[in-house]
Amino acid sequence: MDKNGGWQWEITANPGWFRINLKELIHYKDLLLRFVRRDIIASYQQTILGPVWVFLQPLFTTFVYFIVFSRVAKIPTDNIPPVLFYLPGTIIWTYYSDCLTATMYTFVQNAYIFNKVYFPRLIVPLSYVLFHSFRISIQLILFIAVYLFFAIGGKNIHPNADMLLIPVFILITAAFALGCGLIISVYTAKYRDLENILQFVLRLLMFAAPVVYPASLIPAKYKLIFWLNPLTPLIESFRSAFFSHRPLPLFYLGISMATSFLILLLGIVLFNRKEIQIMDVI
Repeated sequence: MDKNGGWQWEITANPGWFRINLKELIHYKDLLLRFVRRDIIASYQQTILGPVWVFLQPLFTTFVYFIVFSRVAKIPTDNIPPVLFYLPGTIIWTYYSDCLTATMYTFVQNAYIFNKVYFPRLIVPLSYVLFHSFRISIQLILFIAVYLFFAIGGKNIHPNADMLLIPVFILITAAFALGCGLIISVYTAKYRDLENILQFVLRLLMFAAPVVYPASLIPAKYKLIFWLNPLTPLIESFRSAFFSHRPLPLFYLGISMATSFLILLLGIVLFNRKEIQIMDVI
């Protein structure tokens, strides 16, 4: 008991399914920022180019897509310069993939910390998402630089006010990735062979989103399934904001937002519910 006669700790047999203590997360915000700082420093220590890799990764990937899909496969890009067409899809997909992959190893890679000291376990996956949010913010600067280069060169591109919604698109992507990662982390901690399967599936899923091809190529009978992928309206809206005057697919954006935050809620609930059991397994 504290000096006022109140209890400092409360132990219950069943905390309930919807145990999301936001106040506790805010209380540990300094630890969250320290984890983010640790990841930033660790990512570029003992590297020759250091933070330059943040720029080189999307550029190299875009160059490969340019050669394979534009020059060899001759896939159209809706009259958008191929480099500009591939960059948004690459940036959004890489952000989703990196956040999900990092989050799914939360228990496996941090068991030595979880077994020694208490803090809200959700701090760790949140730090991964914030770290990759830092990376994507830098990559967006790269995209803007390339975009301005083509715009000054007289390319036929049409920016519009929808560009102001780019942070919203990134937030939805983060929610979707974090939710998926939290759910998967519960099962990869117990069944380690799922890691190989999920890495293979993740590579295939890239082609389910319009990363290297436009939505206009999808046959009409598959369009509904195609647009129900939460990443599809996000990538297409990103492109529409910079390259055309077409209205955003608001209906599918709404579905994407609702789906992403529902998955995030399910992920948080499952993560909080199973974290103690998982620590007994690892």
